[in-house]
Formats: sequence, C-alpha cells, structure tokens
Amino acid sequence: MDQLGNTERITEESGSEHQSAEGHAGKADASDSERTLAVFRADIRAEAADGGSRSGDSAADPGAAGDFPDGFSGLLALQNLESFDEQATCDVLARVVHLVRWTQAQEARLIHHLEELFRSGLCKDLGREEAGLAFSLAASECAAILNVPQTTAQGMMFEADRLCGTHTATLAGLEAGRFSYGHAQVVLDQCENIPASELPGFESELLGKAEGVTRSQFCAKARRLRERKYPQTIPERHLTAFDKRRVVLDRDEDGTSWLSAHLRAAEAQQIYTALSTAARGEQAAGDSRTADQLRADVLAQLLMGGLGSAPSGARSGAGSGPAEADPDGSTVLPRAEIMVLINAETLFGANEEPAELHGYGPISAEEARRLARNAVGWTGLAQDPKTGEILAVGRRRKVPAGLARWLRARDGTCRFPGCRVSTAVTEIDHTIDWAAGGPTEHGNLEHLCRRHHRFKTRGFWKASQPTPGVIQWTSPTGRVYRTEPFLGLAPL
Repeated sequence: MDQLGNTERITEESGSEHQSAEGHAGKADASDSERTLAVFRADIRAEAADGGSRSGDSAADPGAAGDFPDGFSGLLALQNLESFDEQATCDVLARVVHLVRWTQAQEARLIHHLEELFRSGLCKDLGREEAGLAFSLAASECAAILNVPQTTAQGMMFEADRLCGTHTATLAGLEAGRFSYGHAQVVLDQCENIPASELPGFESELLGKAEGVTRSQFCAKARRLRERKYPQTIPERHLTAFDKRRVVLDRDEDGTSWLSAHLRAAEAQQIYTALSTAARGEQAAGDSRTADQLRADVLAQLLMGGLGSAPSGARSGAGSGPAEADPDGSTVLPRAEIMVLINAETLFGANEEPAELHGYGPISAEEARRLARNAVGWTGLAQDPKTGEILAVGRRRKVPAGLARWLRARDGTCRFPGCRVSTAVTEIDHTIDWAAGGPTEHGNLEHLCRRHHRFKTRGFWKASQPTPGVIQWTSPTGRVYRTEPFLGLAPL
C-alpha cells in the first residue's frame, strides 16, 4: 500500500505530459485498477517554464499552467465514476478516506511549521516576556487562511505541536490512514498528564485500540484504559476540565439560537433532571407541549425570572449587576440591554419589513414589535437620506453614545478575520489613529477585541477601511484579508 492507500501500481510518467481524464474514461475495457483514485505526477516547474504548452496537454488540465506551488507534486483525479459497481465504489471511497487522513497529517505539519517560522523569524526579537505572542500571531494567520475562528486555530496549532513533538507515533498512524483525526484527538486528550517516561508505551497501547472502531467507541475504551492504569490523575483532570466551564451562544435559523453550558457533570445532570421533572409535572396537568419543548420553556422562564424565584441558595456577589425584585420580594436576574434596529414604519405597523436583532440577525416585524413594547428606552439614529450611512461626528476623539450603539449593531463582533468576540466586550478603535488625523466617524471606526487591538497597535497586522464598514487587513506575511460588517444597510 502506498501513501495514498493504493494497492495497485500507480501510473506514473515522470517528465511527460499529464494524462487527461478522458484517456481512461473512454476505454471500454477499463480495468479495476484504472477505475480508482488515480494519481498523476509531473514536473510542475518544468511545465511552468514553457507555459504548459506541451504537445498533448488538455486545455482544461488545471495543472498545465504550473498552478501548484512548491510542496505539491501533481494532480489527483477521480475517473470513470459512472462505471463503478458497488465493490469499486467502496474501494475508492476507502482510498479517499485514506487520502483525507493523509492530508490532515500534512495540515498538522504545515501548521506546526508555520508557528516555528513565526518564532524564529517574524517574532524572534520579541523577547521571552512575550513568548506567547508568536503563537497567537501564527494562530491568527492560520485562522485567516483556514477561515476558522482564532480559538479554533489556536486549538489546531496546539494539537499540531503535540503531534509533531511528543506524539509522532500518532501522527504517523494518521498519515498511514489507520484512524481518523478524531481518534488522534482522543489519544492527545487521554495522554495529558501521563509521566514522560511512560508516555510512549501508553500511547502505543492506545493506538492499538484505535483501528476499526468509531471515535466514540475508541474514546470509551481509551478513557477506561487511562483510568485503570493512572487513577491518580483523575482528580487533576477533573480540575483541568472544570477550569474550562463556560456558556456558549450559537445563532441558529428561523428566530432561534442554541444556549449551551459546559458544567460539572453532577450539576448538569441535576439541572437536566429538575427540568425533566418539571416537564413531566406540566404534562400530567394536561399541558400538550412535548417534553423537549417544556424543558426549554421552563429553563427560559427560570433564567428570565418568569417563575418568580431564583434558584435555591442564589445570592448577589461582588461585582454583580443590579437585580430587580418581583412584588413578592423574590430576586430575578439583572435587566440586560438588547439592541433591535427597526424603522418607524415597521414599529407602528405600516409595513412588515424585518428588523435586526443585534448579535443574531433578521427577526420578524411582529417579534421586533413585541420586544419594543417591553423596551425601557429608545435611542434615535440619524442617517444620510441618500446613502443610508450614519452621519459623521467630526474631530471629536470620544465616540458619542449614539454612534457607539450604531457601531455595536453594525459590527456585531470583533472585526478581525474569523474573530467572533461580541462587541459587548470589545473596544472601539480608530482605523487611522485619531492622533494621525483619523476622524471619529463610522467610516474610520471598528470594534476589536483586546488581542487583535494589540496586534494592530503593535503593527503586526495593518488595517484600512476602503469603504465605510469594510475592513481590509494585511497580515505579517503580506496576505490580504477582507471582513464585512455584520449589518449592512441598503440606501434609503
């Protein structure tokens, strides 16, 4: 078996023209080995020198112009798919899976190499006190290339460091196609806090259980093995996991979102059991809602204070916001501000144009009016009647409250590529610094989280705003990325 999982010999014509896909598909007596994932190898740089004009090259051949940079050696083509029977389809599918795993191993190597280049090149003069900055900058570049959030890229880079460092056996197994990247992540997770002298042996034992089972099956086996061999590490792992507790809000479609919490297992189970008990009680009383619907509704009512009391033992602590009280004296959650952009015609029922819920997106006019009926206050917003743009505020350095609210709605999140930090916890930055003549207007302002504000201030990443609300970024390696505002208003 070769690096891509082929058991048959791969057709190779080094130094000659590419074979076209039609060459195999047109054969009436195509053999099984030809009805596979075929690999074509050629000297790309040699073809680039003569413009890909060799005799016999197909005009549609994507590699004929030398489009591949150093590090790639040829083309892949799935040929004659319409003639595959069940056996051939399964065989090729298995090889494609192998190819995906091989590619993921190479991705890990490249991500690790990118970090090394940042540490030894672009960031070599930062000093020990900012050792983590090179990692963060490399992760930002990686996130922009892969179109993933910064935190995702940091996780991928941390995993790549371990795969290319202390877990090369796992990387080799992934590259050989023996298991998926998800299996490799299980190995990395279960190998945390294992004594260095025992790590290779334990990793090898884990890898022996990874093949031929699903990720969840392997995870269960690996966890049992870990807890049986190293029971003393369980309390430490529980504390580490507890440090990662958090609540996450993910937008969904049709006016809904997912609110999830990562808690201690016992607490999560207790909360879910309490919600289920309440749901069964409502159903016994004749409520027609499903158990899932009731659990969701009861949770929402509890958190919004609609059931009249806070959880047992709850009390205000240092730094908590002002809480309201029901007439019966019970404490409910502090009132929070939400932003809804709605025009006057929709507000008063003259039309049914959708409104914008900050941090979510379009909501129905009916839902917006329901929120408006319960609103404590309003903020007016003046627009240019021709362009729909928010009017500038001149050379004031401080951003007025009205403009700040507008910017929160326009940006939605930090405007760095891939960053999803909410504007509720970010800073408003002048794209062109105020001291350098940058005006305090929406066409020169954007929200940045503290990390990415620092990247810009230190000059590692450079930002411009070619049109109001559109931020163009240049990375430390010279790559250019563009971010669009969360909210785009059409001209009135």
